[in-house]
Amino acid sequence: MKSAGFINLPDWKNRLQEILTELGREEMLRFPVLGRENAESPWVTLDLEDFFSAVQTGIHFAGTNNIRRLPENLITTDAELAINRLLEGKFRQTFFSAAIGSTFPFQHIICSKYVVSRPEKFIVLNDSVVGFILSKMEKESKNLEQAIHEAQWEKLVGGNPSLNLHGMVTRNRLILQIAHIFGRIIRPESIKAFGINNLAIEDVRIATELGFSIRLLGMAQYRSDVLQAIVEPCMIPEKYLLAQARGGSEMIYVKTLDGSSQVYSCPGTSPEMQISGILSDLFDTSRDFSENIQLHEKVESFSDSFYLRFNIVNITDTLARLLELFNRSNIEIEKIYQPVAGVSRETSNSAGQTVVLVTGKTTRDNLEKNLAMVSKHVKLAGLKALFRFIRQA
Repeated sequence: MKSAGFINLPDWKNRLQEILTELGREEMLRFPVLGRENAESPWVTLDLEDFFSAVQTGIHFAGTNNIRRLPENLITTDAELAINRLLEGKFRQTFFSAAIGSTFPFQHIICSKYVVSRPEKFIVLNDSVVGFILSKMEKESKNLEQAIHEAQWEKLVGGNPSLNLHGMVTRNRLILQIAHIFGRIIRPESIKAFGINNLAIEDVRIATELGFSIRLLGMAQYRSDVLQAIVEPCMIPEKYLLAQARGGSEMIYVKTLDGSSQVYSCPGTSPEMQISGILSDLFDTSRDFSENIQLHEKVESFSDSFYLRFNIVNITDTLARLLELFNRSNIEIEKIYQPVAGVSRETSNSAGQTVVLVTGKTTRDNLEKNLAMVSKHVKLAGLKALFRFIRQA
């Protein structure tokens, strides 16, 4: 790509200069910058008309600036902007390696022709901020608030990590990964997304007792024109590589049509990885970008087991009534468990006891209908936590 220029320089513009120099790309320091940004030498800013006269490819960094006009081609770190452009049909003009997190080199490989069998399913840990927070809760017994403060102290996240905690970062990156791997673009509202914003340390401890870990996963499968996708915190066996990912890193697991599987682990998203993604999109002309990405309207969820933590009063009678309602909805209860450790202060209720149920495979819609009945008819059973419970990827 030629005639490139920068749009919305990041706060770490000095580090950007250092990285480009270290990588031997000093010529990019002479690329023009749009507008009257605080861009010191060697950056040179151009006003709107001069910039768009000279630039065909914009290198855009996510930020709060509202950019009303963009060049014909765009390389961006902003997942939401990339999604909107794909929904507008701008497939060959939108490049988003730097917007999907640090797994992009592996995705380029698995999407190359004749390299591996076509991917059928993938599971991702694509938000390194959430990965760091969950690791702190699991390894150091910190509660959610403490783990967030730790992430902020380490400068992994800014002052407001709301988009990370509510699963929006994971969702937006997953949508771009689906577009890249399966050639299908979906609207953000068509995929259910749940975050860790209400995660209690109690559930992290119970997961450990059961030999599981809690991870915020994005999952997608495309088979026979049926697309399944979900974003939510899941309990997965601690022996899984996805559970063993180092805090703050990212990982992708891919299963291909021939039955083989591959896992790629990488450092979390950083300025260095964002620049690597931008350079890949800017200079790697050998990769084909699909002209045939199609809008996929209907997104299905996965059937899985689920972990449910209740606070139950009058445990014998209430549990019996609870199990009766699950049976009516044809939801099998595979395990009833009472944790060894006492309930923490943040979740305790002296009038009840903690009981964990693990269901058989069901859809989330079916489970939520049953839980609505439980809420209406079993007043002495309060649902405190719900997680997808995955035994096999």
